[in-house]
Amino acid sequence: MFLFLILVDLGLSLLQGSLSDLFPNHELALISLAFVLVLAFLRFSFFSYEDEYEIIHIDTRSLVFGFFESQKHKHYEFAKIILSDYSIKKGLFKYQLTLTVNSSTGDKKLRHFDLYFLSASKKEYVENSLKKVLKANNAS
Repeated sequence: MFLFLILVDLGLSLLQGSLSDLFPNHELALISLAFVLVLAFLRFSFFSYEDEYEIIHIDTRSLVFGFFESQKHKHYEFAKIILSDYSIKKGLFKYQLTLTVNSSTGDKKLRHFDLYFLSASKKEYVENSLKKVLKANNAS
């Protein structure tokens, strides 16, 4: 969106007539660029969590660099049965979800996810789901 506003500002400033006089100093483009830089610096990202059936799907996407990231950095899925622990820590602007999963070789691997724009109800849903999975794993 901000990149679109930068292009609109620059495009309108190139038009001949009084419309180009509204954008002589490119304020809209500069403000949009400032927002893009802030979002890039803070690394804001979207987070999606699904736990249907026997697989947990986690998707993350950077607001600024999401188009340039590989699919490996955007999507993670694993069988519920290999989850051995999790933690959710609150930071200054985000939560951090850390999952501990058992690999096929028996090693424990950590996966970290930054959770921005996470509502209290979504956080509670994720936490309750993970607790339920761990309880089922410990019972078997």
